[in-house]
Amino acid sequence: MVDAIWSKVKQELRGRLAQRHYEAWIEPARAVAWSDNVLTLEVPSPFAREFVRRHLGDEIERTLGAVTGVVAGVELLVNRALEERGKTSRPRRARAEREGAAPDANGAPDYTFDSFVVGQSNVMAYRAAHAVATEPGVRFNPLFIHGGVGLGKTHLLAAVANGLRAGGRPVQYVSGEAFVNEMIAALRRDRMEDFRRRFRGIETLIVDDVQFFAGKERSQAEFTHTFNSLHQNGKQIVLASDRAPEQMSGLEVALRNRFASGLTVDVVPPDAELRDALVQQKLAAAGVESEEGVLELLVHHWWENVRELEGLVTRVAAFASITGRSVNRVLVEEALGMTARRPPQRITIEAVTSLVCEQFSVTREELESARRTARIALSRQVAMYLCRHHTDRTLVAIGQAFGGRDHTTVVHALSAIERRLREDERLRDAVRSLQNRLTHRE
Repeated sequence: MVDAIWSKVKQELRGRLAQRHYEAWIEPARAVAWSDNVLTLEVPSPFAREFVRRHLGDEIERTLGAVTGVVAGVELLVNRALEERGKTSRPRRARAEREGAAPDANGAPDYTFDSFVVGQSNVMAYRAAHAVATEPGVRFNPLFIHGGVGLGKTHLLAAVANGLRAGGRPVQYVSGEAFVNEMIAALRRDRMEDFRRRFRGIETLIVDDVQFFAGKERSQAEFTHTFNSLHQNGKQIVLASDRAPEQMSGLEVALRNRFASGLTVDVVPPDAELRDALVQQKLAAAGVESEEGVLELLVHHWWENVRELEGLVTRVAAFASITGRSVNRVLVEEALGMTARRPPQRITIEAVTSLVCEQFSVTREELESARRTARIALSRQVAMYLCRHHTDRTLVAIGQAFGGRDHTTVVHALSAIERRLREDERLRDAVRSLQNRLTHRE
């Protein structure tokens, strides 16, 4: 049974993935078990496991779910004996491992600035990343991008790497986990000088998921020295994390300060206009021709990030293919109803305002007023900050909600709060408490 399932999944994936990705990563994999709705796959190397997990895992699980009709997962194991089966792709993988390149950079040539959908929620991160790719080491160094899962951080990092490489500039692109693993391997083999020479003698260093350094003192110390060496020599550093530097517990203060010493930008859940553009792009990428009403239905369906949207579109496409029907509202409702989850209560400006008023002992009227006493101004700025990070409303809409203020006032509030959060532990605790209450509401 397991072979039949994997064969069907591979057949579907062959039509969905680029040929080079399919041949390099899917073809060498072998299915060894199917139990409790989990498919166990063996891959040839830790590098292959890392790439498949980070960049193809979601697609495999979505396809597996469509094939089996259940919510399914994938477990990845390493079997070195499979290396011979992947000889056609080994030279490229071996070269990538030697050069320390992350799978994101080598395996995501389609992650470019042209393919990145820009909206109000990510425009600052997009422009900063584009500036870095155009003039590395000149502006925004380091560039620190933070935000939740599936909001485009990895796409932007890969776009920087691809842009620099297209211009003939060398790049080292790794995940935080890969940096730590390579450092441990170098320690065991007494090859730390080689490790340092490779990471410190480069033009641009791009590191994804730097939150992985939390709690790892030796790795933090080594990365701090690497950071200092590159920065002092005018080399570009680009970092990404699921949270802002000041919110990264388990990280040495000195390293947090270095992360925040350049430009820190965030990506937040897409607003209405960006959701519309993303749905159109994903439907087109999946080759789905839809009838009237489908676009609107998907735009307003529950999804918080691009990965979840891709899952919805994949399910709709698979449902249409299996049933042989056209993609209309009825089909979409049926397809998504198969795995429908109750949409969580959306966070609104009203919900944010209510909690801020309670936390800081102010009234809604005071927040909307022109009063600028320290207590009211701080409360208003915190409310704007939380609205920006936890709602899908635009800067203009947020400004309007707080007494008809201009969007530039909101921008100023965001900058002011981010500055204070780096210095004021009591404010950090208050904001963290508000964020927890917002995200864990009944």
